[in-house]
Amino acid sequence: MDYEPGTPIVTTEAEGVGLTTPEPFVRHVKALLSPLLQPGIGDFAIGTCEVPPGQKGSLHTHPDAAEIWMFSEGRGRATVGDREIVTGPGTVVFTPPGVSHQFFNTGETPVKLFWMYSPSGAERDVIEAHFS
Repeated sequence: MDYEPGTPIVTTEAEGVGLTTPEPFVRHVKALLSPLLQPGIGDFAIGTCEVPPGQKGSLHTHPDAAEIWMFSEGRGRATVGDREIVTGPGTVVFTPPGVSHQFFNTGETPVKLFWMYSPSGAERDVIEAHFS
């Protein structure tokens, strides 16, 4: 359904589109807002990710998009380029386009975070379940 300017969009995590990635990088990733899901909303994408204890994301880059993480639950460690960052609820991490990044759950509970891409496009892998 196309977005009509001036109208709100309300969605929930349960309505998100995504996947659980396979070993060795198990995480539950969903896209919530994206021009691929709501054409016309603008050039950004927002979603969620849950990383179980002891798991991590893959080391990757987005050549043309910044990625922002906002952590809501759990504790962990992020690497962005050559910088190590301790994360917890309320931590926000900005990764510029073309900079490698990875997240590690170092705690005993799941880490939950919101992610955002600007501009959009990188979320296509989540929506189409193309993680390996």
